[in-house]
Amino acid sequence: MAEGGSADGGLGLLFRDLAAGSGTAGRWLVCQEPVAVLSVERYRRDPGSGEGLLEGAGLGPDMYDVSLSDGRCRLRATLRPSLNSLARRNLLHGGCELRGVRLGLEYDERRAGAGGRNFVIMEAQVVARGNGAPSPLLKGTRRTKLQVLGEGAEHRVGPELPLRARRRCYLPLWDCADYYGDVWHPRPADHPLVPTQRLRGSGSISLSQLEGYISQKRKDHPPVVVRILRKCRLHHFGRPDRFAECPFQAKFLAADKSGLVTLVLWNSLCMDWYRYLEPGMVIQLHNYVVKESYATRMGQDPGVTREPALELNLNPRNPAAEITVVSAGSVSEEWQLPPLQYCFATRKELSDLHPGDQCDIIGLVTFVGRQERIRNKEHADEFLVYRWVHLIDGTACEPFVLKLFSTCQPEIQAQVYPCSISDNTVTFLVCTNVRVEGKVIDPSGQTTFPYLLTTEYSQVYVNGYHQGKPYVKNSKVKEFIQWIQTAKDKERERLSRTRIGGCYSYPPLPSSERDYRCEMLGGSALTTMSELRQLLDQLEYREYRRVTVQGHISSVKYKSLTTEDGEEVLVFKSSGASCIGALASVGDSIDGNLSFQGTGRSRSPVIPVMRTSQRKRAALPPQNRKRRKGVTHRKRRVRPRPSKSTESSSEEEPFACLPHTGVKITEGGVSPDQELSFVRACQEFNIDSDEMGMTSSDAIPSSSQISGPWTSSPWQQEHLAHSGDVSKMVARNFRLRDKALLLRTFGLQPSKFTGVQADPGKKLEQCELACCRGYYIVTILGLNRELSLDTIFLPTIPRVDHRDMCSAKHDNTFISALAHGGLSSRRASCIDTDSEESSSQPPGDILRPVAGLEKMLFIFVLDICSQGGSRVEVALNRAYVQHQAL
Repeated sequence: MAEGGSADGGLGLLFRDLAAGSGTAGRWLVCQEPVAVLSVERYRRDPGSGEGLLEGAGLGPDMYDVSLSDGRCRLRATLRPSLNSLARRNLLHGGCELRGVRLGLEYDERRAGAGGRNFVIMEAQVVARGNGAPSPLLKGTRRTKLQVLGEGAEHRVGPELPLRARRRCYLPLWDCADYYGDVWHPRPADHPLVPTQRLRGSGSISLSQLEGYISQKRKDHPPVVVRILRKCRLHHFGRPDRFAECPFQAKFLAADKSGLVTLVLWNSLCMDWYRYLEPGMVIQLHNYVVKESYATRMGQDPGVTREPALELNLNPRNPAAEITVVSAGSVSEEWQLPPLQYCFATRKELSDLHPGDQCDIIGLVTFVGRQERIRNKEHADEFLVYRWVHLIDGTACEPFVLKLFSTCQPEIQAQVYPCSISDNTVTFLVCTNVRVEGKVIDPSGQTTFPYLLTTEYSQVYVNGYHQGKPYVKNSKVKEFIQWIQTAKDKERERLSRTRIGGCYSYPPLPSSERDYRCEMLGGSALTTMSELRQLLDQLEYREYRRVTVQGHISSVKYKSLTTEDGEEVLVFKSSGASCIGALASVGDSIDGNLSFQGTGRSRSPVIPVMRTSQRKRAALPPQNRKRRKGVTHRKRRVRPRPSKSTESSSEEEPFACLPHTGVKITEGGVSPDQELSFVRACQEFNIDSDEMGMTSSDAIPSSSQISGPWTSSPWQQEHLAHSGDVSKMVARNFRLRDKALLLRTFGLQPSKFTGVQADPGKKLEQCELACCRGYYIVTILGLNRELSLDTIFLPTIPRVDHRDMCSAKHDNTFISALAHGGLSSRRASCIDTDSEESSSQPPGDILRPVAGLEKMLFIFVLDICSQGGSRVEVALNRAYVQHQAL
């Protein structure tokens, strides 16, 4: 492309020029005014995608088409691959605003007319807006009413296709496991699912008889009638070096009276039939190809892989397969088709199952985690999307813990959210074909944590999808519905404590450093601090990774989530820690002459306290007013005032900031038009049914005064402050009024802008916190003392925290809490209290100090997840004191 540029004064004028065809290849088109992004859609490139402007731009496997608008017109362009990172890190997304957009124009010489005109976004700057607010250009915009510019007449009818590759559809933006786009939703007139009363053909053949046709090349086999037993996840096999318009494969497990068979749908046949074929259906097949199973062809034992020995391939051509759905009334008893069977297990029975066993479950949803992504081990450039879900069925106190991956049911999975008993809404979830996993976290083998994992054949159903399913007649399903209908007030109060989002990891890690060493054997090695820094820069949107590093704790700070100004307390600081690093998180709002006087090498680190107001302090017992000498830092706009502090009591005191989780269930207050979800959901199964003060300490010591094991120049250390949004790391109580905001916050960014927020003034901070009322900022210093990193420690709270699955007791020192992930259950007696004394308990006294903390070497287990853009959260899962060298 020839060098040159053409600056346009306004976006509207540029669009008019494009519509008139005045755009000339070899010239840059520069948009001086801002434009809004309507959609960002992904697809795999093919051998012809790297020509012209895209050639030599560092092509990867993915390409992105971006739809731009000025509020009146719409232009579709391809994102130059060198800018793909903007989409992968969710900086460029539907609803955002761009400035300085430079468009390259070229023509596809293999296509006639204006339909071969392609635009490429060569440069762009994303405008940052707080709280993810959409561009003002999109206010009141209806995408369907916008005039599309830059495309020929052949693009005006039917779904929009990828601009730079011969593909018939786009892929989901964040994984390859789901279907996406309007091409998967044909019009009712094109609906292929029409049950027939009369079967074509004179006679059928059994599956056992088909085994004799494997060695034959014939394609005119007699028809076969089977019942679908299982439905597999959709598989995308598109490759950049191959042309394939519909590179999809779908597998079904089917059977007749003589045996099992694997049905394999290929290419465009998946678009026509995958969404509509469900387990339990009876279908008749014509023009299929008989093969040995894939495992047999690869030399594997079908008995080990648990695959049928026979495979029927259904292709869109050569030959064109015919699928006929047999209505329930036309199914003959003479066919003796096996019924669809379920193996439901209760939570009480789960402990008796072994890892690898498969079962089906039903329960009430009490927790739904945020959606996260992990890399596919088989294809490193692909991601798998998952979230953690808790379900209860009334048979045990513990919930089902389910790791829910994509099941190729995007419409259903979008409706998986917790119950809200106070709002009279419930979520019944059925998940089939899940695999039992188990983990032992102690050498004795007595403490196990079973959980469930979805498989490639798993299916999920929620309210609105249960009616007519065969499992509604299952005896254990009926028992569950009966438990729901007869639930007592105490059980319903328990159901009222439902949560959504936040950091969550399962199963819990061991509390012993020795046990964790055993778990690490054969796993990933320790990560260096320099490697960790690179990883933080490379993470893509919502990508989750767990890393293990070693180092020292240089400082500990506590920050409240409940106060408006985000009160911050310096709990511990090493005597040799960098002064710059210690003040980095406090910012310019604190007077630089005030800091924490570090402890000596032979002294325990001092845990400071916050002074309460005179009214609250008078209500405390005298022994609770005594505090050890320390300091408290709090973010304020005014200069801090120094004050005195008293010695701390050695007695253990209750956890401060503990939530009062009792929710009163009211029978009144429900609007007349509000859905009575208990009744309606059961019908699907056909069953009747005060301001704190602060203190200060001495001035910052000079470098000549610093002594101890960390004696070094503070300016030689690089400090990485925490860049994530902590409010998104904390789970929230689920309320129906906050549903849209919570689902949007803890879900993945959609490909298309769906409209202006219904309540743009609503903020996540206004949603009720689930358990955590504050968090600790633990600064880790690497062994080479060249890099320090801020991590967030969100301690679990016994009995009220959905993350607390281990009831081990410990002495509630800070080191014990780090090793166990939170507080000990010995303080559970005071958790449900809401007294003024417990609510005003200073954060510094939550965990008792440990002598010699600055000398200890730790192993840190970090959970890292990108929130998008440069925001990366680093959560401290566990920290173990090393008793021997690694």
